Amino acid sequence: MKKVLTTLFLSLFFFSASYAQDMESATNLYNTGAMALNEGNIAEALSNFEQALEQAVVIGPEAEELKSNCQNTIPKLYLQLGKEAVNAKDLDGGLEKIKTAIAKAEEFGLADVAEEGKALIPQVMLAEGNNKLNAGDFAGAVADYKKVVEFDPTNGMAYFRLGQASLRINDEATAVDAFNKACEYGQEKNAKKALSTHYLKQAAAAVKAKKYDDAIAAANKSNEVMPNAQAYSICGKAAIAAKKYDEAIAAFESYVSMSPNARDINQTFYQLATAYEAKGNKEKACGYYSQIMSDPTLGEYATHKVKNELKCN
Repeated sequence: MKKVLTTLFLSLFFFSASYAQDMESATNLYNTGAMALNEGNIAEALSNFEQALEQAVVIGPEAEELKSNCQNTIPKLYLQLGKEAVNAKDLDGGLEKIKTAIAKAEEFGLADVAEEGKALIPQVMLAEGNNKLNAGDFAGAVADYKKVVEFDPTNGMAYFRLGQASLRINDEATAVDAFNKACEYGQEKNAKKALSTHYLKQAAAAVKAKKYDDAIAAANKSNEVMPNAQAYSICGKAAIAAKKYDEAIAAFESYVSMSPNARDINQTFYQLATAYEAKGNKEKACGYYSQIMSDPTLGEYATHKVKNELKCN
């Protein structure tokens, strides 16, 4: 019996000694990490805190306070390292550390750190996409913006930039979808202006190529997105050229309504007069010709129309 007691005593002694050594080791690692953190060496501090946490977990309840301190610190350090890597232009490395910070914060119950990391990721990717867009790497920008909206599906600015970049690589379908999403999430004015301008450019190019039906269609799309005087003007000119007088009249009258003091207002009145004349509406034709009789360029012709051909009252 005495031998059994002696063996049990020795076992307890060695266990206590081992436990004391483990606690001392874990505590030393934690203190070394704290010193490194005070000196600004975040990577070294993180390594020591992680080793201290591993030992604290093995020790059990007696090391609960040490474990909690490590868990409260480690995710924050990963987040800090991620920010520093991003600032140093190491985007991939930075994002990996931020993702690790989020995962560990969620594991350790640090909701505020997890939310900060989740908010930071789309900001980082959006900034990188903007850099590529400004540098002319439009395909690269598209890829980055798509990553942003995958991570944050309500990011209106990312959708807007995705639309811009997609237009630059002639992917109109993706651009239209992105601009529509941008409208849903706070970027309606910017998105509509960009898409309307895109269609306006198409309309102008089609007129130059004498593809008048295409010009009318593109100008109408521009106005559907965001009514604008220039689109109405292009539509009217294309419709006149295509001898689609009803469409020309509707477009030019909308143009006049939106830009009554436009520099080319007399030219527009002339085009309206010719459109109405082609339709056989003498009264309307006379009305528009009469308004430009004093124009230095068009006046002589308009006067001839009013007095001689149409014999307006």
